[in-house]
Amino acid sequence: MIAMHFSPNKGVWVEEEEGVERLRKNYFGEFKKGKVWLNVEEALYLMAYQNAYCYQKGERIGFSELASHFPEKNLFVRYNACRDWRDRGLVIERFRELKGKKSKKSLKRYPSKPFKQGKLKVKAHWYPDDLSAVIEDEKVGRALFEDHWIGQFGVYKQDRGSLLTLDFLETIFLAKHFSLEVVSIAGGRISHQEVLGFAAKKREYARQIYEVYEDWRLRGFVVKTGFKFGSHFRIYFPGASPVKEGAYVHSRHVLHVFPKEQKLLISEWARAVRVAHGVKKTFLLGIPEMTEKDYQDIPADFLAYRRKKVGANWVRETPEDKPRYLMAAVAEDELIGGVELASLLKKANDSGLELILSISDRETAITYYVLKKVKLPDSEYEYYEIEWMKP
Repeated sequence: MIAMHFSPNKGVWVEEEEGVERLRKNYFGEFKKGKVWLNVEEALYLMAYQNAYCYQKGERIGFSELASHFPEKNLFVRYNACRDWRDRGLVIERFRELKGKKSKKSLKRYPSKPFKQGKLKVKAHWYPDDLSAVIEDEKVGRALFEDHWIGQFGVYKQDRGSLLTLDFLETIFLAKHFSLEVVSIAGGRISHQEVLGFAAKKREYARQIYEVYEDWRLRGFVVKTGFKFGSHFRIYFPGASPVKEGAYVHSRHVLHVFPKEQKLLISEWARAVRVAHGVKKTFLLGIPEMTEKDYQDIPADFLAYRRKKVGANWVRETPEDKPRYLMAAVAEDELIGGVELASLLKKANDSGLELILSISDRETAITYYVLKKVKLPDSEYEYYEIEWMKP
């Protein structure tokens, strides 16, 4: 049994020699002057699962009575994250600023190839209610589709038809960068700014979605709709073609645009990630338009350690090692915004760590996602790969 002591003015500590030795061996709390000082999540975990008791002024108090003295946001969610990590035999501690030289995690660098296309001497007829345009010139339409995989030539995955259909993103891109003439079926030539204006009235965050589309397209990536996968785009690396070897290639990445002012339920955000992983695709998150003044000092929850290989064995990492992750503990019904997520990602990156989200559902099960920064050459935007992780 471990005897813990609590004082509202001091906190929670263990002072008996046997308990101190046991906690130090398993890297609980902070050892100072012969005592181990515990954070509330550790104390609650020890009470619930490690046969520990807590005393206040000599009287034993229960789990919820101790918790009531810590009216902090998401206390039970943080406790649950701590409990799950500890149950796996891994070490976790409250977040602290790391001292000394901070190693930088290597970025994932994506290959790029500048988009090359001469000026287009062709018209596209714009259908404002449908946010689509049509090019009737079969030769130009086929070349755009087969050489650059822009638009849909004929019928999807069917070798028939001669019209090239462009969505609003493709229409804006070609008009802005390659002089495509856009003519409304209602009459009159319209600019790429006017096309974007039409889209912005009908589709939320159309401008941010276009900015991300343009960012990848100008670097040679093929960017197509990700509707079937619950995301904005599916991404193909430079060189992909819809007619390569006579068959459609499969994308390996999907990209979701998360505007900085938008807020999503964690459950909705996680659902899109799960759909991507279910079809063996990497999920990419884009947070456009972040500026230095947008970043906030969002409190982090934990530093988390995993396991390392020593010889032929895997052993747990400890505070004597460098932590791997900055962990944020969230609940499935919680809202998260683009600014909050980008700020946590920056804090993790500045600490030389990866960000891990610990998502607690209503049945106290935990799902973990690791976010890794992606380097898109010469891009001003923030992109991250998100992967499901089992500790």
